[in-house]
Amino acid sequence: MNRLPVLARAVGLAALSVAALAGCGDFGGGASTYTCPSAITSPDLQTRAVIAPGNDPNDVISAGQITAVASTCSRETGGVKAAVEISITAMRTNSAVTQSTMPYFVAFADNDGNVLGKQEFSVTVPFPPNEISARTTEKITAHLPLKNLQLGNIYTIVVGFQLNQSELNFNRAHLK
Repeated sequence: MNRLPVLARAVGLAALSVAALAGCGDFGGGASTYTCPSAITSPDLQTRAVIAPGNDPNDVISAGQITAVASTCSRETGGVKAAVEISITAMRTNSAVTQSTMPYFVAFADNDGNVLGKQEFSVTVPFPPNEISARTTEKITAHLPLKNLQLGNIYTIVVGFQLNQSELNFNRAHLK
């Protein structure tokens, strides 16, 4: 199944909801000036629920949530390098679940919500004994090739869980 239309729609929604956010700002002066893209997550792609076999939506055995996304930038030859920090919280409802593995992505989008590049990752969060939640922070380096370094702020870094259609439908139905 092609997930790009779903991602593009979610990116567009996220871009509209954070249009007021500023990028990393200007650094330096003159020829060394550059700007950073904003880093966001889309509400539809911010949570991932794992349902027990049988597909009863009330039987969530674990879940993950992207709780924060931040980026800092530096200039590099041919563009801007963004250090993206992603905070994730995992939860479980059953102590037999010892860890939660969650696929996620980091994508670049333009002002219109068009996805220009996307990379997929996975994180495994182990649960400490007798704890129902655990946190982790992922650090990703993303490269945005730009001829004009002052245009970095017209792009957005979008982070979300890599969901299939039924997971996306679950989020839209249950996480309002």
